[in-house]
Amino acid sequence: MKTCLLHARTFARLRPRLKGLSAAVRIVTIDDAGKAHDAETSTQLAELPPIDVAFGNADGFYSPAVREFMTAILKSPDLDWFQSAAAGIENPALVMIGKKAKRYTTNHTQAEAMAEWALWQALDFVREGPAHRAQQAEGTWKRVGAREIRGSRWLVVGYGSIGQAVGRRVSALGGEVTGLRRSPGPAEGAARIVAPDALMAELPRADIVLLCPPHTPETEGMGNAAFFAAMAPHALFLNLGRGALVDEAALMAALDAGRPAFAALDVTRTEPLPADNPLWRHPRIVITPHDSADTPGTIAGADDTFLANLERYLKGEPLKHLVDASAFAGG
Repeated sequence: MKTCLLHARTFARLRPRLKGLSAAVRIVTIDDAGKAHDAETSTQLAELPPIDVAFGNADGFYSPAVREFMTAILKSPDLDWFQSAAAGIENPALVMIGKKAKRYTTNHTQAEAMAEWALWQALDFVREGPAHRAQQAEGTWKRVGAREIRGSRWLVVGYGSIGQAVGRRVSALGGEVTGLRRSPGPAEGAARIVAPDALMAELPRADIVLLCPPHTPETEGMGNAAFFAAMAPHALFLNLGRGALVDEAALMAALDAGRPAFAALDVTRTEPLPADNPLWRHPRIVITPHDSADTPGTIAGADDTFLANLERYLKGEPLKHLVDASAFAGG
């Protein structure tokens, strides 16, 4: 029998869907107080048994007992499979787990919520949200000319699951999407796919530029002075990838110079962003605290991914979203 570690809140949510698996898997939990229990009997455990399977999600990693949760995973002598609720793998804690686990799988359902963040920011920008809010604050009744998503040209850098989720929505509203990625060929939601070496040529023609590639040595600081200088003066810059993709000083200087027109960031180089950081107060920047994926739908999607993979795992079938062990070798 396999032993699976869940946060107690995750188990409470999934309990009805885990019925019938008790013969194949023993579930143990850790709660916010750091107490371990046998999920089937609710018996408190003096110590956790060795863990074969673990599901790492916001319940566990944002818990007051995150240390106990991580320790249980990393001290297990034979961690066979770890399911992450995240798509990325560069977080240092996840790298440690990736080196430990024989199999490591990711989740990409948060792309839907993140795509809505991009659409929200784009709609607010093209429909002149800041100008309308300023007029409302002043009690001024004056028509404001605006643009539409329809006919807008998007450049999505890193056309993976997030990019495709954005592309589907933008295309449905009449926008034109160009996706930039290494692998050629058509992709859902994109009118065109171009190679990374086309980046600088594509930037001037885009009305909205979205960054959502992974953070790698190649993408580190790609949003630099030359990048922003190549953008159109009327364009919007969005970052849903990682803060390290952007030279933030260069971004602020570019906005001050009028190219691009505006920026919205869900990620920053330092998180949490210190209260005295000038990004907070720049008049042409919107900051959200890396919460674009924090929705009930994202939680449900991660749960679905885990349960579907758990069924495959217990049947000895290949797991979906499996990460090659070599991805953790340099971490």
